[in-house]
Formats: sequence, structure tokens, C-alpha cells
Amino acid sequence: MKRTAMSISMLVVVACGGKKPAPEPPKEPEPATAPVAEAPPAAAPAPAPQPAPEPPAPPAPKTWHAHAQLNPVKGAKIKGALVTFAQQEGQPVAVGSTGWFDGIKPGKYHLIVHDGAACGPNASKVGKPMAGADIAFTAAKDMEGLEIAQVNGLQLDGTTAIVGHTLVLREDRRGKAGKMLACGPIAATD
Repeated sequence: MKRTAMSISMLVVVACGGKKPAPEPPKEPEPATAPVAEAPPAAAPAPAPQPAPEPPAPPAPKTWHAHAQLNPVKGAKIKGALVTFAQQEGQPVAVGSTGWFDGIKPGKYHLIVHDGAACGPNASKVGKPMAGADIAFTAAKDMEGLEIAQVNGLQLDGTTAIVGHTLVLREDRRGKAGKMLACGPIAATD
């Protein structure tokens, strides 16, 4: 039986094509493909940059107003008038009048701010003239009001403000303030 087993073995070898087939060479692995990243969704175009905001407008300059109702002193033959003051921040004071000193003669006059707070029957009540507070003007025939655009030296606000003091109308005597004709306290207005 030994022989028979061997013969069968050979037969099997011959029937199968003789030798055992050589094993197949190992397959090379397929090259790995890099994973494809998904493209992010299309981004909306970047918004146009906003224009720089406008700088805030500077605050409007402050404006102050005051007036003095000048009434004639005893013996003066004129009618009173309302003298007005206006000042815009950083600018000189403007002086005007509502009405006019009826009966005033043509010539030179002074409106002077005094440091007193009230008028009285005599000039001593009005106090001393304040420095730089002499407003010289010339009255003309048929004049209807006073209008002086710029008066330097006067202030309507701050520590040197004329508000709370007295305004005196004086006649001119050889370039200097003379006799008192009218007087009134200076008060702030809106």
C-alpha cells in the first residue's frame, strides 16, 4: 500500500498540473489618496467697510444777553431807553437800544458801567466806574437807537461780568465822562 499511496499522490500532483503554483506576489497596496477636504461653503463677499463716523459737531457757542432800563436822573430833560447787550462766546459785546433817549441833544456821550448795584438820587450810589467799561458814542439828530457792534473790555459772563452792576449815561466833557443823565441796573435776560 505504500506504493499505491505514492501513486495516488503522484496522480494528484500530475492532475493538478504538476508543481504547486507559486504563490502570487503580494499585491502592492493601492496608493492612499489624501482625503479631500470639503470646500467650505462659499462665503458671502466681505461687506464694504463702513465709512468712519462723522465727528460730532462742536457745541454751539454760548450766547449771553443782558439789558439795563435807563431812567433819567432828577433834572435830566430826556426820556429813558432800554440798552441791550449781547455776547457770543469768544466775541466782544454788542450794545444796542430799544427806543432812544428822546430829548438828548446831538453830541458825544458815555455809557459807563459802575461797580454799584443800584441807582440812587445822587452819583455816589452807583459806585466807581469799572475798568474798561466806558462806551463812548455820538448822538445825532433824529437818531432812533444805539447800535455798536463791538465793545471790547466788557463781559456778560464770568468773574468780570457787568451783570449785576449799574449802567450810567453821562454827557461828555472835553473827552471825559461828565454829568450823569440816566441810570439803570444791568440784568441778565434769556
